[in-house]
Amino acid sequence: MKKYIFTPLISLACCLCMAQQRPIEGGQKNRGGISNLPAVGHIYGKVVDSKTKEPIPFASVAIFKKDSVIAGNFTKNNGEFSFENIPYGRFNLKITFIGFKTYQQVIMIVPQNEEQDLGDIQLQVEETLLKTAEIVEEKSTFEMNIDRKVFNVDKNITSRGGTATDVMKNIPSVTMDESGNAQLRQNNATIYVDGRPTNLTLDMIPADEIDKVEVITNPSAKFEASATGGIINIVMKSNIKPGYNGIVSGGIGTNDHYNGMIALNIKQKPIGFSMTYNYNAFKNPIHAYNYRTILYNGAIAGFYNSDNDKVFKNTFNKGSASFDYYINNRNTLTISQNITKGYFYTREDQSFRTADASDALVSRGSRITNTVIDFGNYTTKLLYRKTFPKKGKEFTADINHNSGLSKNPSVFTTNTYDSNGALLPLNPVLQNNQGRNENQMFTIQADYINPVNDSTKLEFGVRSNFKQSDQLMEVNRYDHTFDLYAIDTDLTNHYLITDMVNAGYINYSLRRKKLSYMLGLRFEESYYKGVLANKNDSTFQYSYPTGLDNLLNALFPSIFISKKIAEKKEMQVNISRKINRPNFRQMMPFIMSSDNKNYSIGNPNLTPEFITMAELNYNQQLAKGNLLFTLFIRNTQNPLTQYNYTFPADSTIVISTHINGRQSNTIGMDNTFKHTLFKGFEATWNMNLFYSFIDATYNNTTVSNQGFYYTTKLNLVYRLPQNFSVQLSGNYHSPKVIPQGTSTEQYYADCGVSKEIKKFITLTFSVSDIFDTKGQGNLTTTDDYIQDYWSRRETRYVKFTAMIRFGKADATMFKRKSASQQGDSEGEF
Repeated sequence: MKKYIFTPLISLACCLCMAQQRPIEGGQKNRGGISNLPAVGHIYGKVVDSKTKEPIPFASVAIFKKDSVIAGNFTKNNGEFSFENIPYGRFNLKITFIGFKTYQQVIMIVPQNEEQDLGDIQLQVEETLLKTAEIVEEKSTFEMNIDRKVFNVDKNITSRGGTATDVMKNIPSVTMDESGNAQLRQNNATIYVDGRPTNLTLDMIPADEIDKVEVITNPSAKFEASATGGIINIVMKSNIKPGYNGIVSGGIGTNDHYNGMIALNIKQKPIGFSMTYNYNAFKNPIHAYNYRTILYNGAIAGFYNSDNDKVFKNTFNKGSASFDYYINNRNTLTISQNITKGYFYTREDQSFRTADASDALVSRGSRITNTVIDFGNYTTKLLYRKTFPKKGKEFTADINHNSGLSKNPSVFTTNTYDSNGALLPLNPVLQNNQGRNENQMFTIQADYINPVNDSTKLEFGVRSNFKQSDQLMEVNRYDHTFDLYAIDTDLTNHYLITDMVNAGYINYSLRRKKLSYMLGLRFEESYYKGVLANKNDSTFQYSYPTGLDNLLNALFPSIFISKKIAEKKEMQVNISRKINRPNFRQMMPFIMSSDNKNYSIGNPNLTPEFITMAELNYNQQLAKGNLLFTLFIRNTQNPLTQYNYTFPADSTIVISTHINGRQSNTIGMDNTFKHTLFKGFEATWNMNLFYSFIDATYNNTTVSNQGFYYTTKLNLVYRLPQNFSVQLSGNYHSPKVIPQGTSTEQYYADCGVSKEIKKFITLTFSVSDIFDTKGQGNLTTTDDYIQDYWSRRETRYVKFTAMIRFGKADATMFKRKSASQQGDSEGEF
């Protein structure tokens, strides 16, 4: 009995002793001899009664370094406590309250785990809980998880001062096509920004604002079913440290490369604020050619050749602001706004030549094109996030509104001469295009993650994505007879497009010893309607499901099974079903774009393609690296396939359209190997091997092709003494099969050198496409023609970038100071 009388008195005495000591401010040294370590840690939690689960107010909570008190406070009425400005290191957390057993816990503050939610801490008489926080190592250039690959952009030297396009060039499994679109395993990837779809192109996202890139090759049911080529999620930098910090950077390079950025982050609970401005500009001279041999009954009937020289100028400004309100330790409200504005200017000089079967000149000419694209994109986001004491339990809900407006006027001047050099009648051909694209996109999403226990997890959510776009392309040609410009009704089009997908998903995860399962099912209701307003309101649309007969077309299951073979070895099998819906441009049966010899037209008979994707993954952690080996297969029913044929009225004109094939199959391997060869030297190697087969029929013509191809990447990073770092990366893409031919090989290499000065200044020198070899094309073979096409998107350039970081980790900079300590707050010891 006496024991229970004296125990509360002893606890009270401890509280009184702690009350005589004060929290240490960041940058000071206490009487216990604690070093001047960065004080940026944030520890919070809630104290509850282990039996009643009711909160315990006024319990004493203190953080110790050996025998010295770092911080102390009483819990609030709801049992919550929160400490900021905790320096890096290992500490003891101690909680005492009259009538309860003393609680102690070891905590560790490290750069990768500065903010820690200790959950609901239960005070009880019988047991004393002791937890040890996990020590997290420094992030490497590349991290591999069984379901995704994570590329840490801060470690990438060659992309500094560039755009997301530069970042993608160094990411394993990712390739870039001729138009600058990111591909995974030769399929167009879906781009996310911070886990949500975006209208931004990769060229509109500054590399210096990217924290990391997540590559998901076979998304589960949690993600949209139309992500048939996988998902690339670009995670932007966010402010998590208390106090203020920022970055100022600028760069200059050849080909008129200029970039600049300023970023400022301020955080002191209950508020956080960040803003960023980024400027990027460059000029890129490029070259392309198109050599076509025209056939008739298997014999040569003529030739058409063209050479194109382009100058592409890109300038854009991007500004963003974000405001966080921390309602309490576990509830956060965020509102953010992003604005991107800029223009692309292109001047293209084309020379062309037509010849007869003997290669005798028939005609020649030139075409000059000037195009300006003036664009603006605006994204507003409202996010609510709630965490729970249980680790991993979380609820998020957000609303995103994305709008964009672009105008793209173009002027074409074409002169065609006969074989004797005389200008043909009705020349020059003058054409003016006035283009406009206005779009709106709303995304509403809510997700809930609940780890039911240590072996079971439940995830479910809903999502609605609604897009509207108004696209106009007005084409005016000069009429020599009437001496005026008149609308070309064949090439002028006005599209009104509505696209809506409503979805819900559920994922159930279960772990039994070394075997784990994740079963998922996604339901998607899709609606697509396109109206050609200037051509009798022609409408092309589809909707799924329309009833029970096609309900299966709206269900998309996924299965993930993982087996822990050994402590550092794991195997996984995953299977998922996807859908790829044709867009309006692929469906509309009118000419949408053209030059003298190339037309594009839609096919209204297209139907969605359905894809089954399966992977077998083997992941092994090595002593100095990691190995991820993947076997994959992709089966596509009704594949959407590009098909080219000659115009019946003029065999020198090639028309490009899309058709549904019968099926296509791709089998391959995706291997990534990361290894630290010796201290400071890290190598990441990736190779993709493919065997592809496609089978299609159009107008009684069978289109089938199959073949083997591969891509490989090597990225070397060497951290030298004196804070120097060197990066060298190389890429090679072998020729690959396409429905009516093969693509050409592509290879290039980039390098960069970085120097860090006093940990807050970074200087970077980089060279893109060292050997000036980057370019790609294709060789198309049909019964009507053979065509050799090649183009390059950018040429070699050299760039120098300087970055300065500033800031102070201080969680009390806005707090009112008292006369005695200038840091006391209500309720502190």
